[in-house]
Amino acid sequence: MNDYIVTEIEFDEKKYLAAAFFEDMRLSMLKLAARDDESLIGRIYLGHIDSYADNIGGAFVAFGKDRCFLSKYKKGSCDPGRIPVQIIRDASGKKVAAATMKLKLSGRYAVVSEGDGSLSFSRKLSGEQKDLLRKWMRDLDRSGYSVLLRTNSAEAEKAEILREVEELKDSWQKLSHDIAYAKAGSLLYKPDPFYIEMLRDLTVQPDRLYSDIPRIAEELESCRPYCRDSNLEYDTYYGKKTLPLRTVYNLTQEVRRLTAKNVWLRSGAYLVIEKTEAFTSVDVNTGKCERGRHASETYRRINHEAAEEVIRQIILRNLSGMILVDFINMENPDHQEELVNVAKKLARRDPLRMEIVDLTPLGIMEIIRQKTERPLSEILGITRAVSDNSSEQ
Repeated sequence: MNDYIVTEIEFDEKKYLAAAFFEDMRLSMLKLAARDDESLIGRIYLGHIDSYADNIGGAFVAFGKDRCFLSKYKKGSCDPGRIPVQIIRDASGKKVAAATMKLKLSGRYAVVSEGDGSLSFSRKLSGEQKDLLRKWMRDLDRSGYSVLLRTNSAEAEKAEILREVEELKDSWQKLSHDIAYAKAGSLLYKPDPFYIEMLRDLTVQPDRLYSDIPRIAEELESCRPYCRDSNLEYDTYYGKKTLPLRTVYNLTQEVRRLTAKNVWLRSGAYLVIEKTEAFTSVDVNTGKCERGRHASETYRRINHEAAEEVIRQIILRNLSGMILVDFINMENPDHQEELVNVAKKLARRDPLRMEIVDLTPLGIMEIIRQKTERPLSEILGITRAVSDNSSEQ
C-alpha cells in the first residue's frame, strides 16, 4: 500500500505542516513548511525595477514589501515599471528570492508557457512515448503559447492531457490579460498549496490519502484523479482515530533521522553525509558488514544498496547542486558501469532534474541536482547535520 499523508509535526518546539509519501510504509517523499513561512515558488507578480546590478548582469524587482533578483535582465528590454516575474527559488539566508521573466503554468501532465507553438517533452520520456504524445497533440491549436509534456503524461489518456492543456491555455489567456491591465505590485498567479502540488507530481500514485487536519482533508477529497484508483480508500481521518498521523507513521522520528550525519544500511554498512560550501559529500563505508570470501561481490552489493539510499536521502533532504558520492572502490569495469546504470534508473523517480554524471576510476560519482526550494536542514533551522546513532536501523 502506498499512503499519502498531510499532517502537522513539531520539531525543536516549532510546528510544521508536513506532506509525506510512504511506499509500503517506507518514507520516499517529504515536504515541510513552517506555519509562518509560506513558499513563494511558482507565484507570478507584476513588479517594478527597484535597482540594477550591472556588475552581475541583473536587476532587483520589487513587488509590495518584498523583492527578488532577476538575472540576465537588460535595460530597456521592457517597461521597468511593469515587469511580470515568476519566483523560481525562495529567499535563503541573506539571498533574496530568485525570479524569471519566462513565465509558465504547470499541471500534472503539461506545462504551458509563452512561445511560438512548439512542443517539447520531459527528458525522462522514451522515444516511443514521445512519438505517441506528438501524434496526440498534432491537431491542437497552440498559437501564441508552447507546451512541454511532463513525465506523468506517459501514464495518461489522450483526453486527460488535451483537457488539461486547454485548461492551462485558458489560465494563460487570463494571465496575459492581467499582465496588461493589473496594478503594479499585484499577485497575478498563485499555485496550489505545496501538499497538492507534491501529490500531483508523484511518479508513483498513492492508494490512500489521509489527513488529520479538517481543512486539508476536504481539499484532498478533490484529488482522487491524482491517485491510482478513483475509488481509493479515502479518509478524512480526524475524529475517527485516537492517534495523530505523525504518531501512526512515526513521522517526527523520520524527520529527525534526516538531520543526522550517519545513515545506516540494512547490510551493516553506512553513509556519512556532510555539507560544505561548494558541494555535498557522501561517503560509503562498509561498517559492520562482513567482507566474506568474495570481496568484489560484497562491495558490489553494498554499493547497490548505498546507491538506492543515497538517491532517497538526496530527495528527502532536498539536497541540490553538486553531490559527490564516494562509493567503495570496485575494480571490475562491468560492476562500475552497472552501478552508474542503477543510479540513473533510481534518479528517474526524482520530480526535479537529477543528473548522474559519471563514476571516476576511484569510485567517486558526481551527481548534479536542480535547486528550487530550500533544503530540509534550512527549513528546520539546522546549520549542519548532527552525528546521531539513532539513525541506525
